[in-house]
Amino acid sequence: MDSARVRHMVIDSSAVAATLVNSPQVYDQWGQPSALAGMTVGALAAHLVRATGATLAYLDRTDVDTKPERELLTKVSYFHAAVDSPIHDRIKEVSANEASAGHKQVATRATEVAESLAERLPSEPVDRLVGALGDRMLTLDDFCRTRMIEIGMHIDDLAHSVGVPTPELSADVTAEIIDIVVGIGRNQHGDWPIIHALARSERSTAPVFPVF
Repeated sequence: MDSARVRHMVIDSSAVAATLVNSPQVYDQWGQPSALAGMTVGALAAHLVRATGATLAYLDRTDVDTKPERELLTKVSYFHAAVDSPIHDRIKEVSANEASAGHKQVATRATEVAESLAERLPSEPVDRLVGALGDRMLTLDDFCRTRMIEIGMHIDDLAHSVGVPTPELSADVTAEIIDIVVGIGRNQHGDWPIIHALARSERSTAPVFPVF
């Protein structure tokens, strides 16, 4: 998949996310429990917006000419590193704090993020790197791929939370989610356990899904 298609996955998905966050169903159920344990609908919406805007934040804090000091993360190894990051344990707390600003502010931010991504991502160099998780780096395009887990899956979570159908996302988005999830599973368990889990359940000796 070329760079333009990768970046448009983020642009298009962020617009879908903004529409959902701005919806009356999310407004009406802001303080209600979401589909994710320990998070209200508002906290989940705030987390979705933060995860979408992370692309902009990482671009802003990484100079174009920055060189990596360690091996680059990939779209799969990023998630292994993220689980070990201190921020991982504070996601629910941070999301709840940001949701306390109210639906209007979070929804406005969702729209601003979507508009900024549409303006900025196409103009970034093909070989652009971004810093993530402290001193680790990855290509902008691989970071955009990671957003499909954060944006695409949380769009589904939020829609389910408020009782509306999951908004239409492109086949590129869902294919990327599947590829990353399977990639994480392969790293954790090896190839044959994944194959058995998918196609030979009678020989599957250990649970491999879900990977998160």
